Amino acid sequence: METSSEPLKFELSPYTDRPEKQSPTTGIRGDVGHFGAVVVQRCPLYQPLAKSMDTVRLAGPAFPETVFRGKRRSGMPSLFKAGLTLDGHPADLRFNARALRKEDRALRIAYEGREYVYSVEGLGKAKVLEREGIRISMQPGQFVPSAGTGSTGTTTGPADAVDLAIAIVLEQVDTDVLTLSGAALSSPFALMQHLSDRAE
Repeated sequence: METSSEPLKFELSPYTDRPEKQSPTTGIRGDVGHFGAVVVQRCPLYQPLAKSMDTVRLAGPAFPETVFRGKRRSGMPSLFKAGLTLDGHPADLRFNARALRKEDRALRIAYEGREYVYSVEGLGKAKVLEREGIRISMQPGQFVPSAGTGSTGTTTGPADAVDLAIAIVLEQVDTDVLTLSGAALSSPFALMQHLSDRAE
């Protein structure tokens, strides 16, 4: 699989498409160095038939088809009841929203022998995906009215398309619960989710 041994910097811009007679989509898209084009999309509308779940999809010629699904929160999927697949193969996700230390709250992702740690520096700050030998930092990018906020990525180490796909798809996921302030704000939400899950 192709990798990027040199540090790689890239910009992903926010977009919103409103095609006639179809659901609108929103997300981020752009070019990721020699990996080429990538697009991440989700539907901003609430969809009753989805049972409060939301889905984000990442696609690009050099990238595995990546799908993240989780309980809807703030108009996007969250880490609650979440699932992540790459080319149809599931990843294992674990996090502890009740932990007090940042490293203990981090999202841990296991995928085909790889062990990732995904952490958030704070609300509105950098998000970092790490595994042995690689680090991908995603900073908030430009804000576009009616479209949202883009992302600026930087890689260190021989990152490949799988590493990048995971880091980029998570840009369209509500990961606030991984921060201490976000976890505090998420407590009432988690209780409501628990009660609604029991009612289903």
